[in-house]
Amino acid sequence: ILLVLHPLPMVVRRGLSAVANFGSRHAFLFGVGVSTFKTSSADLVAQKVYEKREHVDWRRNLVFVCWGAFYLGCFQYFIYVRVFTGYLFPTASSFAAKPLRDKLRDVAGQKIVVQQVFLDQFVHHPFCFFPMFYQVQALVEGDSPMDAWIRTKNNWLEDLPVLWKIWIPAFFFNFSFCPTWMRVPFVSLVSVGYTLVLSCMRGAKEELANEPADKVQSAKGRAVS
Repeated sequence: ILLVLHPLPMVVRRGLSAVANFGSRHAFLFGVGVSTFKTSSADLVAQKVYEKREHVDWRRNLVFVCWGAFYLGCFQYFIYVRVFTGYLFPTASSFAAKPLRDKLRDVAGQKIVVQQVFLDQFVHHPFCFFPMFYQVQALVEGDSPMDAWIRTKNNWLEDLPVLWKIWIPAFFFNFSFCPTWMRVPFVSLVSVGYTLVLSCMRGAKEELANEPADKVQSAKGRAVS
């Protein structure tokens, strides 16, 4: 057994090195691929394991496939790599590459991390992430843009605290330590758990009705209300 297990660390190192090499050379493709695969898989796990559905809702899963490819992959690459590191915060990449001891001494770099987290969590996510998510969901399910906007407004105050509990700490780590090419894949890895939460909360189609909040809790698709 020892002889069989002995080569494993070297195999793992070579595998990780190959992944890192591909990711650094093809950051966009790597980020989009990881995001799409992760988001679709997480919804399938939510449906079969958590919700114990007998049949997979492929229409619902398509929502998350589109979401993973076009928003989490393409659009977030544009924000986190092109806009943040290429335009707004050109020194962000060099700060992430520094040893921890140097990071602790670099007050200006720490402020840049805080600024990136603030823009992402208090501008990008509230005013772009959630409105776009509900628009994609409505598009796939045949609902109108106004239906999506109503969902956004009704769920906004509930969605944001869940978002911040997970993603503020995660993005502090991301913007402090991850190289540029790992920003989007890191988001995908951490968001496995968040996608499960979001999928169970908002994945299935919700009924829109002008009812008081305490009567809407039984709306279809809400695992958390």
